[in-house]
Amino acid sequence: MKIKYLKQFILSLIMLVSCPLWAQTSIEVVNIEHPALQAYMADSTYFYNDDCDVSVITQYADSDVYGPHLDWPQGKTITWQRIANVEHITEIRITLSNNLDFTDSLTYFPDPSATSYTLYNFLPNLTYYYKAEERHLDGTSSLVTSGVFRTVGQVRMMRIEGASNVRDIGGWPTQFGVPIKYGIMYRSGHLDEVSPASNHDFIDNWHLGAELDLRGLFKNEPHLSKSQLREKFPFIRIAVDSYGLESQRKVYVRSLRWIINRLREGKVVDWHCGVGCDRCGTLSFLIEGVLGVSEVDLCRDYELSCFKGHKRPRGHVGFRKVLPFIKKQGPKDDLAQCFYNYWLDSGMTIKELNFLREKMLDYKDQ
Repeated sequence: MKIKYLKQFILSLIMLVSCPLWAQTSIEVVNIEHPALQAYMADSTYFYNDDCDVSVITQYADSDVYGPHLDWPQGKTITWQRIANVEHITEIRITLSNNLDFTDSLTYFPDPSATSYTLYNFLPNLTYYYKAEERHLDGTSSLVTSGVFRTVGQVRMMRIEGASNVRDIGGWPTQFGVPIKYGIMYRSGHLDEVSPASNHDFIDNWHLGAELDLRGLFKNEPHLSKSQLREKFPFIRIAVDSYGLESQRKVYVRSLRWIINRLREGKVVDWHCGVGCDRCGTLSFLIEGVLGVSEVDLCRDYELSCFKGHKRPRGHVGFRKVLPFIKKQGPKDDLAQCFYNYWLDSGMTIKELNFLREKMLDYKDQ
């Protein structure tokens, strides 16, 4: 047997012996989407046109029916039994990875007295391996649990404690035949008071690297002069108004150009307003539109912000103004080109817009 194949055989044997749970049981499936979100996404009556807008969001943005925290994803709870007495435990470390050898892993640190912990914010349609280790005062450590599961779903909402309405813009299908990539661009409500654990998860685990605050246009509105996430964190404040596609052209261009420049630096970006609905939503709408998201999905995503307790449908305010205006910018049968022309007429360059598409859309299989 060749050495290469012998090594593979030995590694497989080791994993079979040390991780029988992974080898002998069916893999648990975790749907990352909240049940309310699943029901909303499955509702086929949702549509929009220029004459009337129809919204079904109030049927699903209902905590009395679907429970609290509708803007959070579903998680995976792991449990274990202590090996040492709690007073001898210095740390519980949970490691999570898409790789069996735990390379490129994420880390979580429950309270040392804990015997369970819920993991959140997974990427969809992947297999995850996890292990939890107990570390002791004498320098030793013990494996207390391990396992595997896979995720399903499309819309990636994020549980970031101290913030609200946080979600990845990735996953939406586009007219170019490929979905928007996950893990590069996020939209949210304010990031002023993110908890230490969520700060670690968002920045250290998911590599958030830049923050754009869209607040400050309105009198006495809270807004930031610098990021509260980390010292010297890349930050800018650009105050915008909602829906002002004509009057706000220069402001939107300045915002998108700043985002693109951070993407060129390899940074992951979040933009936010107060609660992540209208100002944040309009910028997201314009970005997703030029990336090729369909009309129905643009509207569906926009109204998802109502899952943070804001039951007022946004369609009668936003879509009626936004979409008809955009549709006048280009050919009737090419919505992405309409958005593209809007951005060009507003001052963005072909080079910038093409970079955005290349960065956010995976053409390698096309």
